[in-house]
Amino acid sequence: MLKFIRGKGQQPSAERQKLQRELFAFRKTVQHGFPNKPTSLAWDPALRLLAVGTASGAIKIFGKPGVEFYGQHSNHESAVTKIVFVPNEGRLVSLCDDNSLHLWEVNGSILEEVKEHSLEGKLKKISALCLESAREHLLLGTEGGNIYLLNLKTFNMSETIIYQDVVMQNVPEDYKINPGAVEAIAEQPGCPDKILIGYNRGLMVLWDRKAPGADQTYISSQQLESICWHKSGSRFTSSHNDGSYAVWDVGVGEKPLEEPNTIYGPFPCKAVTKFLWRQSKGDDYILFAGGMPRASYSDRHAITVQQGKKHVVFDFTSKIVDFFTIAIEGEDPEFGEPDTLIVLLEEELVAIDLLSEDWKMLSLPYLVSLHASAVTCSQHISNVPVQLWEDIISAGKKQVQDLYSSREWPITGGVILSEKENGKEDNNEEPEVTRNLLLTGHEDGTVRFWNASGIALQPLYKFASAGLFSGDEIGGDGSNGVADDDEEEWPPFRKVGTFDPYSDDPRLAVKKVVLCPLTGTLVVAGTAGSVIVAKIGSEQVEKEVKVTTMNVVSDRDGFVWKGHDQLTPRSGNISLPPGFQSSAILQLHPPAAVTALVLHSEWGLAAAGTAHGLALFDFVRHKGVLTKCTLNPNDLSGAGDAPISRRKSFKKSLRESFRRLRKGRSTRHADKRGTGTSPTAEKKRDGLEFVVEDDEGEEEEVMEKQDSIGGGDASTPSSAPLSPVEPKPVERQVEARPVDDGQGSMVRCLYFARTYIISVQSMTPTLWAGTNNGTVFVFTITVPGGQKRTEEDVSCQLGKEIQLKHRAPVISVSILDGASVPLPDPLEVERGLAKQVDTGTPHRVVICSEEQFKIFTLPSLKPFCKFKLTAHEGSRVRRVGFASFSTSRPDSSTQYTESCLLCLTNLGDCIVLSVPELRRQLNAAVIRREDINDSVLGETKRGDQGLKISGREEGGLQNTQERDKYEYFEEECSFENGISSLTFTKNGEAFYLHSSSELQRITLSASTITQPRCCLELPEGARPKATETDEEDMEDEDDDEEGDEEKGDEGKIEGRESAAPSPTAQEVQAIPPTVNGDTDHAEPIIQEPDEPKENGTEEDRHDMSALSVGDITIDSVKDHLMTSSEENRITEIKNERLEFSTRTETQSVVKTTVISSGTTVVNSTNSSNIAVVEPTSADGQPSSQTLNEISSRKAPLAKMEDLEIEITM
Repeated sequence: MLKFIRGKGQQPSAERQKLQRELFAFRKTVQHGFPNKPTSLAWDPALRLLAVGTASGAIKIFGKPGVEFYGQHSNHESAVTKIVFVPNEGRLVSLCDDNSLHLWEVNGSILEEVKEHSLEGKLKKISALCLESAREHLLLGTEGGNIYLLNLKTFNMSETIIYQDVVMQNVPEDYKINPGAVEAIAEQPGCPDKILIGYNRGLMVLWDRKAPGADQTYISSQQLESICWHKSGSRFTSSHNDGSYAVWDVGVGEKPLEEPNTIYGPFPCKAVTKFLWRQSKGDDYILFAGGMPRASYSDRHAITVQQGKKHVVFDFTSKIVDFFTIAIEGEDPEFGEPDTLIVLLEEELVAIDLLSEDWKMLSLPYLVSLHASAVTCSQHISNVPVQLWEDIISAGKKQVQDLYSSREWPITGGVILSEKENGKEDNNEEPEVTRNLLLTGHEDGTVRFWNASGIALQPLYKFASAGLFSGDEIGGDGSNGVADDDEEEWPPFRKVGTFDPYSDDPRLAVKKVVLCPLTGTLVVAGTAGSVIVAKIGSEQVEKEVKVTTMNVVSDRDGFVWKGHDQLTPRSGNISLPPGFQSSAILQLHPPAAVTALVLHSEWGLAAAGTAHGLALFDFVRHKGVLTKCTLNPNDLSGAGDAPISRRKSFKKSLRESFRRLRKGRSTRHADKRGTGTSPTAEKKRDGLEFVVEDDEGEEEEVMEKQDSIGGGDASTPSSAPLSPVEPKPVERQVEARPVDDGQGSMVRCLYFARTYIISVQSMTPTLWAGTNNGTVFVFTITVPGGQKRTEEDVSCQLGKEIQLKHRAPVISVSILDGASVPLPDPLEVERGLAKQVDTGTPHRVVICSEEQFKIFTLPSLKPFCKFKLTAHEGSRVRRVGFASFSTSRPDSSTQYTESCLLCLTNLGDCIVLSVPELRRQLNAAVIRREDINDSVLGETKRGDQGLKISGREEGGLQNTQERDKYEYFEEECSFENGISSLTFTKNGEAFYLHSSSELQRITLSASTITQPRCCLELPEGARPKATETDEEDMEDEDDDEEGDEEKGDEGKIEGRESAAPSPTAQEVQAIPPTVNGDTDHAEPIIQEPDEPKENGTEEDRHDMSALSVGDITIDSVKDHLMTSSEENRITEIKNERLEFSTRTETQSVVKTTVISSGTTVVNSTNSSNIAVVEPTSADGQPSSQTLNEISSRKAPLAKMEDLEIEITM
């Protein structure tokens, strides 16, 4: 214990802790892209809002750009099958796959669930919904054929039930068979008391609810899919599963007005799943989904739009979920003349402008498909210059001017709150406009530019690399949406949408992308070793793109590449449209995927790394400067304790492992210290000499090439043997990694910098390269200045080499100036965008491996500081970045700013470290497995309905063990993809793939928050007032929630979001940071009751008074009695716990972690056999808040092992 206390370190002052709270705070802010696996769609014509439900239980409401509301059902496994808006009330009802109904309200800036009701039993499975025009009841059609009425005020079932048996009484005797489930319900226009009921097997009945009784019966010989009224109310249409639709007269029930129309017959066709009939000043609009000929076009996902002789079949690349039309303002919102067709597909949202002559698509301001082609990489650019921003927008508009309509986006609901309205801005100054870009590389060789400045992620421009290469597999950049002028084709298909799941050639996939915003230079690296350099241009040009080939393995005789071939560049002149125009292509040999990429536009240099080495390219003179092969020439490691080789037998390696285990750790360190001689007497090879030894016996081999730089550096001190240091008990032992040619030679990071590497008198241009086996190469570069730049060659040579002891992959190298600020990007100082580099004190280099962070002083490379992540916490580093955190101090007119190191681990945690001390400022669980909505949604549960895994039913997998393995593999892959996709920004934000189609935006900064700030303006008295009974029910629910408040708080931990809200929910409370890795000094911040909540963070409230009198059965009474007795038993148990009873009948062993001082009271109950450990407060009473704080925090694993206490009762 004394060792632990001694190794704990100095705690920060109270002032520092306050500053940390002002600087750092984790919050999930907004989601960009397209929802994963959408399942339902709804439209509110009064408030002009769009709602989308997903398979993971999420609900998203969209209005005008910037108006977004998020909600999440408590059951993440249940899909939202239907959504119905209550028009003009800001309320909606959702139906989930578990047959539960949920009432949601938009209150302020949040979407919250206010009530819930469930129906049990297969016969009560809801199959159709219909909202009364009076908005008092929601009609629920069921699988059993009955129709129930849900009172929207009380959210309870009405006593009125339309039984199927009663409806069937007026049906002719020949058709008195089971009509099946209720397929559709529609209220007759102009007659709110009459509804049209459509049953699955073709029977339709016009039911008078006032009488009650059947006015007319309509019988179809085909299975029913949907029904739709004409605006007049005298006719309606029915669509069927054979691809036909029929028009019926209300007064004639024997047969339709005309024979059923199968447009794409006479051969068998697919079902018409939905049919809309809309009135127009000219010919009426007919819109329907499906109906394609089975033999020829059964794989097409199409919607037919017909108006008179105008006939178009919109062909989509993914399945249709639902669609609706938006009426022209002033027209009837349901049956009036439409101006827009909105189609929700499984992979994208498409809007068609029905007012334009050729029915073009509308450009989407949100819900854009990020994964039109699979996302492979990304980069965020802050503070883009105005000129470059305008050039990108201009080029992007020219790309789509023939593809999209120029009409404004028709969904305009909601109000965006200004800063002044929220009391955050007292002056009349307009807020500063930010210009932030997000670049995404894709599988088809494109790089897409997105406006990431606000709530909605808007597409700006697309750079396509496929046009630079030729081949049979590679086609041109054929944009979707252009109609093929083939009048003879039937049906008249037209491709629409941007989602393209197929890639012409997998070698086109973009692996790395870098943009210099100050010079407008873009560098794109691909899978086949191609590196493209492009510069922004405003005019179309036609020129030849020069190609340079560099052989990375030129010094390896006999090397044979067995992978894919390189792409073949096009010869001759190429027409380059406005935008980023390619000026040079670098082709690496072997043509392996590029794993690291860096650009220095001021020097005119770009460097690329692969699994075989790296290449430095001069794109000004189109010449190769340097190649460095990182492959191990002999595949053998050194002797002694160095990592073992792959050629050693398994038995020998196992024997050596056991020998290392038998030797104590202190013995091994003593052996190393005892056998160590002076540094200059260490091994030498190729003129590289060991000059630096790290502290605590961890040696870093830093070799300096004497021939290239000169004699030994006088400023480099020689290492002396270290005094014995007692190892900390919380530190894990990290074994050295073996040298593996397949992985160790891979270049993981590249970095350009002008810094001190030879002496402290002058700074030298350098290139730093980190590999997968823990090696860092430092190259010195000589760049001719002025006019000589285009006349003389750039020279580069190896200067120093650093070898990390444990050979952990080096994933980042950065250099700090004398003020501990990362060196600015090229030309930032010249353009006045960054301060001058502090040269008063030595620079420091930060080397980040997967296991630890190390800081060395330059040029001596003397160790300054380090942070052991893997040894202390068991996690590994996956992503690294630097960010600037600012706060406005009340006693100062200037902002206080800190530059910190950001780290993402393989466990999904984000750590903020101060530099150069490397002290922990914040630790937040950013990515969790349940947050990733890919193949497996959270923890897959097995229910009575079968297990679904990636579209497969439970029977598709042979046994439970195999199924579990598949589940685990899918979940791990999705989680890993989410982590590997994260991109940090320079202002403390980050983006990661929440699913394959959706980006989650988070912030680690307390001042930089990008989140929806919006509300709805409802007419006065739009929502019905709650009755006295409702208010009593609400009070009872509030009392129940207060009783369970302790349980809800257990999911909230420091730097983490509450487990109760959904992954899409926003962070509610201001979370105090974790300081320097210690958590026991911080106090949780309790949210005030009247504090405004973020989107979707309201705790779920359940209305338990949902059953009507007509639903009471003997079984339900038994269940009620059993539930009541169970509640009484639980109440008795709580009373026993309050009396601090210590009586028990069995023995229990509990392991707990003692974090705070105080008396520990052990409680146990006879019924549960669970021991509860409750820390007590100063007055001796148990502190439930402290218990929540202790049980929820994540302490380092090693520390928990040291502090385990066994309590036997």
